[in-house]
Amino acid sequence: MFLCDYCTYILLLGIIALPFLYEFSNRFRFYLKFCIYYVFVMLCSVLCIPFIAWRPGNVRNTLIATLPLRILNPLLGLNWEIEGIEHIVPDRAAIVVANHQSSVDFLGMVYMWPIFCKISAIAKKELFYAMPFGFTAWLCGTRFIDRSNPQKAKDSMNAALSYCKENKVKLWVFPEGTRNMKKEMLSFKKGAFHLAISGQLPILPLVYSSYTGFLNHRLKIFNPVPGSEFRTFYNTISENIVVTCLPPISTEGLTLNDMPELMDKVRAQMMETYTKVSEQVKQPFPLIEAMKES
Repeated sequence: MFLCDYCTYILLLGIIALPFLYEFSNRFRFYLKFCIYYVFVMLCSVLCIPFIAWRPGNVRNTLIATLPLRILNPLLGLNWEIEGIEHIVPDRAAIVVANHQSSVDFLGMVYMWPIFCKISAIAKKELFYAMPFGFTAWLCGTRFIDRSNPQKAKDSMNAALSYCKENKVKLWVFPEGTRNMKKEMLSFKKGAFHLAISGQLPILPLVYSSYTGFLNHRLKIFNPVPGSEFRTFYNTISENIVVTCLPPISTEGLTLNDMPELMDKVRAQMMETYTKVSEQVKQPFPLIEAMKES
């Protein structure tokens, strides 16, 4: 009986301490939010399998699989604003290229999936083994690329291109190839542009505004509270993230010799938008300058 009462007492203290830890500990808030994020994604990945397993590889499965994941955005205090929706034509194949800052990008994809209607994504092969998420992503038509084997990667990319052209599906690619939260986007890799030119498909650039106002992976900060501001554990205010869809860029008549110029053109347009929009976005609780520069 004494042990039971003691455990109850400890549990109550933990519950009471939770809001204070969330409010005043950057590290606790960072790990808590990402823990909620990943656990929820894995749970939804398992629960949705019975509803989509009967049509494996169908990109429309994504609309079912990602529906419950939309809850995560308000739960984590993220507010997505989409600009340039008029440039998205649902029933037209295209290569979508987007800057890649964090795994949080996935929640933006979740938010936008119904707008695209039919869209697949390119992902590294290792992500498939992050079960059960990898298996569910495969059921949703995600194309996994073995980057360690150039020939297999090329074959997989060509198969993805053929599928997208035949079924009028868009293909989402992160041309930087890895996550990057610096002020400058990394140099783009050739894959997405090779596909676009080979298939004579338009490129549809998407630009996520900077996350540096609320997220810093190295310092373990996710939506911090500056000393002069106050926000409670139970009253989370959303962070603003703007995703800008730029006008499609035609590749009609281009050859592989034109690829370097095309890559530079797309990157320059995306960088210009990234800089402009990021400066305009107002974060309710921005990181202090010292954190931004770190």
